[in-house]
Amino acid sequence: MRRLVLAVCIVSLLAGCGTFMADSPPPSDERAVTVVEEANSTVAAVEAYRFDMEMHVVASDGEQSRTVRVDGDGAVNVSVKRMQATTRMQDQSIDSYVDGYKAYQGCQDPWGGYAVENVSRSDPWATATPLHRQLLLFERSNVYWRGNETLDGNRTVLVTASPSAETIESLIDRRQAGDMDLNRGSLENATARLWVNPNTNRPVQSELRIEISQRGATATATITVQYSEYGEPTAISIPPEVYDDPHELGCPGAS
Repeated sequence: MRRLVLAVCIVSLLAGCGTFMADSPPPSDERAVTVVEEANSTVAAVEAYRFDMEMHVVASDGEQSRTVRVDGDGAVNVSVKRMQATTRMQDQSIDSYVDGYKAYQGCQDPWGGYAVENVSRSDPWATATPLHRQLLLFERSNVYWRGNETLDGNRTVLVTASPSAETIESLIDRRQAGDMDLNRGSLENATARLWVNPNTNRPVQSELRIEISQRGATATATITVQYSEYGEPTAISIPPEVYDDPHELGCPGAS
């Protein structure tokens, strides 16, 4: 079951999936398409932002069940091509960094250190960051207008989507997936929601909910990401030890 929990965490972070069986969704609503297009246009000019993430995973296998809660936060500075993120799960905290076209993932104890991997140069650098990746998910899916909704006391516009496995797989992040064989799991359902400030066209929050099965076990995950401090001064410092003899083949014990 531990591998299923890890797999569903990876999938919910847009890292990949197995098969996905669903009826063809209806055509997109024009109002929803406009919201996504305007959000994409606005975000394309954003040079920096911060994000906060919460994830809840429930997995079961027969009489056994497990619940995992994950939270994290980070900052992105597109102008200097740097990103920092911290992810916390139970008693562990993992730091990761992107510096230009190199990504550094903190490794768990007892190994420590960082694994390094190249960031693709075939797409704009920003598409490797959480907000741009979520917008790509909506851009490549049929989207639907759900009207106005109050979020934390502020009026937003809500758009939903039901992304296909192919769409999620197109946004796969090999740094997250590592050597895990996700093809053994089947993504049975995926729904996404995006809240946008109608005055600024900036996303305020996104949510992705997925269900996955693997070898008789099932799991459901919901990941919510909030976006803030658009355009604010964002200095991202990377500790010198990140660059000290990083693991070239991934974190030890990760496979």
